[in-house]
Parts: sequence; structure tokens; C-alpha cells
Amino acid sequence: MELDFKHASLQEIIDYAPDLRREAYVDATLRMQADDNIVGVFGSAYSEAQSPVIDEALIYSCGLVPVPIVGVDAFIFKHGDYPACDAIKSTMVYLTTQKCPLLYSSKMYVLDGCCPAVETAFRQCTQKTVHIYNDAETLKTVLQQVYGCEYSATRYQESKSAFLILSGLLQQLEQSTLSGNDFGVLAFYSRFIFELEERIAFLARVCELFSSAATWEHSSHSPEKREPVSIHCPDGIIQKIKPAAGNYFKPVRVKPGNFADIACAGCIYPAAEYVGY
Repeated sequence: MELDFKHASLQEIIDYAPDLRREAYVDATLRMQADDNIVGVFGSAYSEAQSPVIDEALIYSCGLVPVPIVGVDAFIFKHGDYPACDAIKSTMVYLTTQKCPLLYSSKMYVLDGCCPAVETAFRQCTQKTVHIYNDAETLKTVLQQVYGCEYSATRYQESKSAFLILSGLLQQLEQSTLSGNDFGVLAFYSRFIFELEERIAFLARVCELFSSAATWEHSSHSPEKREPVSIHCPDGIIQKIKPAAGNYFKPVRVKPGNFADIACAGCIYPAAEYVGY
């Protein structure tokens, strides 16, 4: 049952956020059947500057819909295996068993290029087009080839404006007393609201709740500067990341080869702590 965001409390919205991914299963399937315009995206939701790592506005400008496809649970492990970190393993088993509507609905996959193991896995497990994102122009060419779509400069500017608004809303939440974990959950799961205007309305409602006096009582902490935590593939383990008592943090995407504070179990990169599913 869908939540009435206009009348829900902040905690109800945060608790409900993971259901946005489940709702997206139906949405993606219907869009595939009607328009076949789903683009699977594997990569961090936002960079440290809170802007998309992959130019998702470009995908929207081609009349297509970018959908996060990273695996986020271990339930699927009983149906198969893949020799990689938990996030890749979860994603690949979902992919090869066709048990994830998001992966199944995607006509091609766009990867952010942060991990060679991800690229290897996709190329081994699917015959669909796999594109490593480097620049917008190359991606545009590939999208037009695969989907037979047309790029719209007007639609691109509209999408870019929408993402700027989303970035501003996320920055407001980042500077609030919202915990780093709750901030990461909202940033990740809001991506499953495919219509950008609806996503803006969702995050704007959260910001509205936080601006009210009643909401500030939601946290016993006073505002303070967040402690950045370096995390490889943060989307895959966001629900497993817990802040230390009294600390605040935001996931920070780490460039390949750099040491991270936290990584998914089995990660090919070094980290101080590994979090399993």
C-alpha cells in the first residue's frame, strides 16, 4: 500500500523509502512493455558534490528512464552464486535468474566505470549492450543506436534544471540534523521515483518536514558538520552502514585505487572495514 507523503511524518517516510524500489518493479515492467525505454544504471547515486556521477539528465533527454540496478540484499543467494563482492554477486544472480524486474526491464546497462569487476561481471552475464560511462556525447550516440531514440536539447535542459533542484534539496538535508544513514537512504531510494517532478515533490516534502519546529524534535542532536566517510559502492550497502554514536556522515564515492573506510564484503579495493549482506 502506497504511503500518503503529504500527510506522513518524517519517520514514516524514511521507513517507507525502501518500498519505493519495490514500487519501481511494476513501473519499470509497464514502461518496458509500453515503450521499452528503461536504461539500467549501476553506480553511485551521487558524487560528493551531490550531482549524478552518470549524466542521467542526458538519458531523460532521449525519452528514456535511468533505473538503479545494483543488488541490495542476500535473499537471492539461495538461487545462485557469482565469484565477486556481495553487491556484484547479488546483482549478477538477479540478472542471470531474471528475478529482478529492474534488470530484466533494462534494454542496456550503463556503468559508472568505478570498478573493473563490475564491468567484467556484466560482460560475462548478459548479451545486452554494456556501456562504461566516460562522457555525455558517447553515451548519447550509444543510446540512439540501441533504442532508436531522438535526443532533445529542450528536454535535456529541463532535466538538467530538475537535477539542480534535486541537488539543492539533498544539500538541505545534508546540512540538517538528519542522520547520515537516513540521508543516504533517502538519496538512494528516491532515485526509484522515475518522474523527476514527483521526485522533487518527495524530497521537498522531507525538507518541509525538517523545517518545521516539530521535526527538529525528531533528533536529539544539534546540527554539526558531518564526518565524511569514504565508501566504495555505497548504494550496495547503504542499509548496512551505521554511524558511530554521536557522529554524522555522508557516503563519499571513492576513486578506484584509493583506500576507503568501508567497502562491501569481497570488494577488490582496500578498506578499513568490510560490510557483508
